[in-house]
Amino acid sequence: MPDLRPWTPHPTGRIPELDGIRGLAITLVLILHYFVVPTPSRIALYFRLAGSGVDLFFVLSGFLIAGILLDAKQSPSYYKTFYFRRFYRIIPLYAIWLAIFVIGVFSVGPSSPLPLRSTFNGGLGLWTYFLFLQNFSMAKWGAIGASWMGITWSLAVEEQFYLLLPLVVRRLSGRALLQFALGMIFVAFFIRVAFHLAGAHEMASLVLLPCRADAFGLGILVALAYRNQSAWSWFTSHRRYLYTAFIILGAGVVNWTLRDFKLMEWLGFTWMALFYTCLLLLVLANPGRVERAVFGNRAITRLGTIAYGVYLLHTGILFLCHFVCFHEKPTNHSPATVSVTIVSLLITIVLAELSWRYLEKPLIRMAHAKYFYAGDATANRVTIAGLLRPQLKVKILA
Repeated sequence: MPDLRPWTPHPTGRIPELDGIRGLAITLVLILHYFVVPTPSRIALYFRLAGSGVDLFFVLSGFLIAGILLDAKQSPSYYKTFYFRRFYRIIPLYAIWLAIFVIGVFSVGPSSPLPLRSTFNGGLGLWTYFLFLQNFSMAKWGAIGASWMGITWSLAVEEQFYLLLPLVVRRLSGRALLQFALGMIFVAFFIRVAFHLAGAHEMASLVLLPCRADAFGLGILVALAYRNQSAWSWFTSHRRYLYTAFIILGAGVVNWTLRDFKLMEWLGFTWMALFYTCLLLLVLANPGRVERAVFGNRAITRLGTIAYGVYLLHTGILFLCHFVCFHEKPTNHSPATVSVTIVSLLITIVLAELSWRYLEKPLIRMAHAKYFYAGDATANRVTIAGLLRPQLKVKILA
């Protein structure tokens, strides 16, 4: 008889290094917006792929959200619990930030200074931000829109993913979900190629869910492997292959950074997602001393804990600080402007920390106390054509 005993590689259910991965992702995004974009220097160009922090967020989301849904697949409260917990996690802070944006939109007129107008009036439909459809509007017009909300294109992509994935996981068998995740990877690549050949603006390949589905699909594959004893045992005992893949993929990333890779919107997004998938596997599968030291570092794990607030607030705070001090868009061309950039970063971190302590964390606790997955967790099963064995629920906070 096959072994039906529950199994999990992390008996405590908590993986602190995942906060470290979030910390790395938000650090890369901060480097892009606080150093690369505002700095008129060739040196800054060598860090331009710091924007791939978003790709890391997508891979991590695919892993975490798929894992949550797989573990709760048989729960009678599957949909209710998932969607309400996501609502409590995402919407309150977003609503506050959006309300400030709406005030800015109606307060800043045509006669206002250009930097202030670009912060609050980006030409996109205001209603799209309420429905998390701003990424479609950005793709249509080939513009990121108002700086205050420009970063929310990726949040819209995530929300659309959260909306659709529960239906997929609930209805598909393990084998079908595996095939679906693989399909996401290949379809995303071919959609980007089709958009390019059709002459679509490159913004579409950046901000639309179907074009970025490869990163989420790779995260789903890791979630499936994580819940299969034989698959996970293979990863933990063959880490040298993961290191080899990580080095090869990393060499490609470095080469494209130095040589200005022209096909990023075709192959680059998939390559970057594969690179970060290897990183995720190295951190999860029996991590070594280096992985534990880097991603278990207290500073980076704390930054990962408050990453949502930092991500949502940082560009708006940056633009506002530079306008107040210099009446211009963010730019690092003097000691004074660099100082304001640093101050805006500190303000962002402080506000994100306050948001986490007094808004996000209490609401997350409230949501988990009010909405929970009913049923026997050990009855949840993930089976893929004899390759996957039934696994125990693994609780990973997201």
